[in-house]
Amino acid sequence: MTTTAKASGLFAAMAKAFPEIEGATKDSNNPHFKSKYADLSSVSDAIKPALTRHGLFFGQIAHEQTGGVCVETILCHESGESFSFGKLFVPASKNDAQGYGSALTYARRYGLMTAFGVCPEDDDGNAAVRAPVNDRNGEPATKPARPKPEALTGPMKTRAEARSKYGEIVRELQACADEDQLTAYLDTVNGEIAQFERELPEAWKGDGADFKGLRWEIDQARIACAQPDDSWKNNPLNGG
Repeated sequence: MTTTAKASGLFAAMAKAFPEIEGATKDSNNPHFKSKYADLSSVSDAIKPALTRHGLFFGQIAHEQTGGVCVETILCHESGESFSFGKLFVPASKNDAQGYGSALTYARRYGLMTAFGVCPEDDDGNAAVRAPVNDRNGEPATKPARPKPEALTGPMKTRAEARSKYGEIVRELQACADEDQLTAYLDTVNGEIAQFERELPEAWKGDGADFKGLRWEIDQARIACAQPDDSWKNNPLNGG
């Protein structure tokens, strides 16, 4: 984390802008869990208006890094003051332009979401408030029977349960403070991890683009725990 010697104007503007930053619309498809996520453009659009109103703007610098990309997100003020949110490294899934391009997009998107506290808007509640469809007599129309969810064989019985467990595992991985804690946690979810690898390879390996998969999340947790002094862990805005 780096700042200018005197950044009172920047921090005062940050304090005004941050409450105005809203969620990013989920508008891109994740084919593996049949869900949507907020892409880089949506995240940027959620941030820019609030920053602009208070004389702020952000920049992202790509640093040279073997095996992937490293992006540093910097907040700037019209006074000339600046603040670095630290660097985020993302390994390239393939050693070609597509692999590095996807890693760069991923790093930029998650760098902004982390720096500015942007959370994707969840539209799942919209379906719950839609009016029921009625037949000619005003009676609720008969809804077609929903197909039964695909059954899984293991600790997780359905894809819905696996989707929920995936998010839980990622959150716990990110919360591990050292290698011992990480190893202990991985032992408790060994069955679920084996099931992801065996029955849900798309969730385990990712799509080679923005969605990296659980294997990548575990690797990132190992890297973070092996380097406890990384700048992102010392960033006060990340709870460091």
